[in-house]
Amino acid sequence: MKDSFVRGRVLQLLYERRSEGSIPFGRAEQAVPPPEGINRRDWLRAVAQLSEYHLIDWAPLEDQSGMGLLSGFAKINDFGVKVLEGGVASPIRISFDESRRSTVSRQQQAPIAPSTPQQQAITEALEKVIAAVNQADVSEQEKKEAKSLLRKLLDSKTAARMLGPGAQSLVAKYFTR
Repeated sequence: MKDSFVRGRVLQLLYERRSEGSIPFGRAEQAVPPPEGINRRDWLRAVAQLSEYHLIDWAPLEDQSGMGLLSGFAKINDFGVKVLEGGVASPIRISFDESRRSTVSRQQQAPIAPSTPQQQAITEALEKVIAAVNQADVSEQEKKEAKSLLRKLLDSKTAARMLGPGAQSLVAKYFTR
């Protein structure tokens, strides 16, 4: 099974069980086993990747065995909810099994924490930079190169940390046409 589908299954599971709070994974007691067709290593790697890209909150447990076994508690965060509900593009490829995908009405959707004033200011400044590039009196090739650099910046982990959902909102708004 492709990694993107495994990540989608983990994110869907955490979304469906978000009212339970943090859920155990790995070698933790009562850990969620991988679904049939997904091996434990791929399941836990997906958890680690979702945590790395800030789609879930991860609280690791110390490995007492000394074998480097991954265990801990995961919980979908506001950014992960927004990605799953389709409000923001994901910073990492995630594929969903549409037959299992939760259908959520707008009234049922979890509220998304607003961006901080600093994140909003940076996002607005970047929008002005994008507009300036579009209006610049330079060749289309130079505009394309500038936009490519901006896209690379917005796709970075640093931008995701700095801007939160704003980074992927800019990508979705200006670079995925």
